[in-house]
Amino acid sequence: MLGVSTRKVEELAQALGIDGISKSEVSRICARLDAQVEAFRGRPLLGRYPYLFLDATYEKVRDETGRVVSMALVVAYGVAETGEREILGLEVCRSEDYAFWRSFLSGLVSRGLAGVALVVSDAHKGLRRAIEEVFLGAGWQRCRVHFLRNLLSLVPKDGQGMVLAAVRLIFQQPDKTRAKEELRGLCRVGSRSDFPRLCAPS
Repeated sequence: MLGVSTRKVEELAQALGIDGISKSEVSRICARLDAQVEAFRGRPLLGRYPYLFLDATYEKVRDETGRVVSMALVVAYGVAETGEREILGLEVCRSEDYAFWRSFLSGLVSRGLAGVALVVSDAHKGLRRAIEEVFLGAGWQRCRVHFLRNLLSLVPKDGQGMVLAAVRLIFQQPDKTRAKEELRGLCRVGSRSDFPRLCAPS
């Protein structure tokens, strides 16, 4: 799936205390793993998943031509009505554009994904459009990790610790009113400091 080389499998086998494994055996192991991964990726999704989380991480992999390229490993995991988390989908792509996300999310639905009430992801425009079209009526929330990463990029390094602590305090408030009060306080500090770009309308 990610262009794992036989050398990497050999290194893993050696780390597990398995020595002298042949290249043909490594190839057979990879083939069995590929089959198991494909079965996992294509399995029916049973039950309802009110919460769906979507994320991607970029990895250097070897493509079909043998070149090393950067590709996105996309992961979808859901929270079932029982509260249990489960990985629902895995996919590798070259570009996280609208067409890819629409196809990926539609594939989850075709496998049985149902009951989605809230989707959590980054603010990628193509992804948000696909979410709106595939999960009609579902809410959307920006991923807190991505939000904090974008926010801290506006702050000098020596001020990031203070800002991070302040924002976490905002998220911990028991209601919207209290959260807004904390946000206004942070903006007042920001307007008097070296990072006024944090200030936002209250």
